[in-house]
Order: sequence, then C-alpha cells, then structure tokens
Amino acid sequence: MKLENFKVLMLGDAIGTPGLEQIYTKLPAVLRENDVDLVIANGENSDEGFGITEDIFDQLTDYGIDVVTSGNHIWSNADAGEILEKNDRLLRPHNYYDAPGKGWWRGIVNDVDVGVVNLIGRYFMTPVDCPFQTLAKLLENELSGCKIVIVDFHAEYMNEKKALAIDFDGKISFVAGTHTHVQTADEVIFRNGTGYITDIGMCGGIDSIIGMERSAILQKIRRQVTQPYIPSVENGKMQGIFIDIDIKSGKTLGITRLSI
Repeated sequence: MKLENFKVLMLGDAIGTPGLEQIYTKLPAVLRENDVDLVIANGENSDEGFGITEDIFDQLTDYGIDVVTSGNHIWSNADAGEILEKNDRLLRPHNYYDAPGKGWWRGIVNDVDVGVVNLIGRYFMTPVDCPFQTLAKLLENELSGCKIVIVDFHAEYMNEKKALAIDFDGKISFVAGTHTHVQTADEVIFRNGTGYITDIGMCGGIDSIIGMERSAILQKIRRQVTQPYIPSVENGKMQGIFIDIDIKSGKTLGITRLSI
C-alpha cells in the first residue's frame, strides 16, 4: 500500500552521554508506537557537549537515527573533517565555505524522494555564507525536484530562523530551529504549507543551563571565569517533534512536540 503521508521525527541536540542515554532508552519505544519514516537528530554536542566522534555517530545510527545534523560545534574534534567526508548521513552546516563534508542529504525513503539540509545562522555566530542563498542554490541544483525537503537551521536569532521559513514558504516542507536547546511552543504551518518551529529542544538534563551543569556556566557569566562544562543528568528528557507531511504536495500537515 502506497503511503499518503510521510512522518518525520526530529530530535533536538543530544548533550553528551546523558543525551545519548535518553535517546538509547526512549527512542525504541517511540518508534514502536509511531509509524515513523525518517529520524533526524542533531549530534553536534554529543561528545560531552562539544563535537561528535565516529563511535558516537555509529551509536546514533544503531539507535535508529537516519540522518545526523550538526552546527558550530561540529569542528570541536580534530578529526571532524575526516568523519564528515566518510559518512554521507552526517551533515555540517552547508553554508560553511569550502569546508569538509557537506550539508545536505538526499535519498529515497519508502519510495519518497526526501532531502535534509543543515544550515547555520549568521546573527551572533561566526560569519559564514548566506543561508538564504545557500538554500536557494541547493533547491536549484542538488535538491532540484526533491518532493520533501526538511531544514535544520542551527541559529541563535529567532527572527532569522522565522524569516528563512517564510521566505521559502511553499518551496520546502519544514524548517526546524536548533542550537538554543530550549523547546519552543510556536510551531506553525505557514500559508503555503511550510512548517516551522523556533527550537525543537534537546536530549539530556533539562534542569541545567542549556544542558550543562549550572555551576560552570554561572562562574563564566557572573565572574568571567571559564571552567570545564559538564553535561547535566538532572531531569533527563528526549525532546523533538513529529512532522506529518503530504507526499503529493510536500506540505506540512501537522506538527507535534515531543518531550518525554
């Protein structure tokens, strides 16, 4: 029987070992209870808060994740370029100029042509190429004719995230914000069918400051004294969203937040 709707599960930034444990213990039941076609997770903080290793990437794929996106911390490990070049389903933001790896993946999933794009914002971040122009070029070239396109936009500034979604409304299926690690309650489907949420949340200890134990971050903010950050284990959650997409039109039909 041919599918009419395509269901995506996107998980927020996995914060170190606590985040990986949340995914390991909770994702199997979620997948059993829901008819999910594609699972995407952001793994840029999975190596104790900074970067990702090849072993962790393999763990995430073993857990049932199909595509792993990232952000500014993807470069934290010295072998990041080698890992990116080796693994087609590990993405870095595509608007980094002349960097190893790539920021898009395209594949056939249950007979549906699907694309995943990873971009990074420019406000309050390291200067990079324009995410708007980068996405437009991908849609004209590598992702031309792709029925469903989902974007992980790793950015600080809500206005920039929302502007991208509105600018490409009707041209892509969904824009999911990551990076701020706080799940927002502003999910929306715009008039031409593109879905959006400012941040899908995180996997790890919620009683924290963006997934890290409070003490080190308080020291940095209050006294400008830098201490090692340690991922929090307090009140662990696996957060993300379910996206229901119409296969014929590529438009988002429904968005459901997940926090367990």
